[in-house]
Amino acid sequence: MLPILLIARNFVRTQWLVVCIMSVYLLGITGVFSIHEETAETAFFLQWHSSYVVFLAMTLAVGAIQAEKKSRRIIAVLSKGIHRWQYLAGLLVGCGIIVGIFWLLIAGGVFVLYRQAGYPVDGLPVLILALFCCCLAASAVSLFFSVFLHPLLAAAASAVTLVFPYILQGAGWRIPGELFPVFAAADLLQRFELNAVAQAWTIAAVALAWVLVFVAAAAAVFNRRDVTTSPE
Repeated sequence: MLPILLIARNFVRTQWLVVCIMSVYLLGITGVFSIHEETAETAFFLQWHSSYVVFLAMTLAVGAIQAEKKSRRIIAVLSKGIHRWQYLAGLLVGCGIIVGIFWLLIAGGVFVLYRQAGYPVDGLPVLILALFCCCLAASAVSLFFSVFLHPLLAAAASAVTLVFPYILQGAGWRIPGELFPVFAAADLLQRFELNAVAQAWTIAAVALAWVLVFVAAAAAVFNRRDVTTSPE
């Protein structure tokens, strides 16, 4: 566990500028939205920032391995006897820490704004937890594809995977949306069902299952990859 936490800490340190900029932005935008108590604007705050943080979680993970290879840090870490699955888990935990900071700030802003607008806030903690788990799932999917694809291709493949039900709906096909946590969370927010606690717990559980599956798959592929070259 200690190697994973150390790798996560080092990853967070490399992203300190992103953390600072996003934290200042979230605090500032919360202040701007707090001036307005209109229903549409208050509802938009959570919907907008949810999609934004999911995208950020995917972006952080998709370029992590590439950056580590360019800096040769990955070779130094793995030469110390660290297992490759521990390395991937460390990167994922690092992404989770960064995203967790953003969600704490968003949760505080949402609580203030929804109290001002008179919305019930009883189900917000579970909903925020489910959205955080969706971000972890997005990072796990991105890590998986970034193991064997160039970051741009990995980002495209990750996006397609996360929103696959939307693509099928456009083609006239339908699959259970509950199997795709990001899609299910987006649908929940679009319907503005903030107190759907049971559905939020389901989304969180499915998202964590995605994390386990994609991290395991990434580790299996990563064990057979050459870490001295970048994926092209």
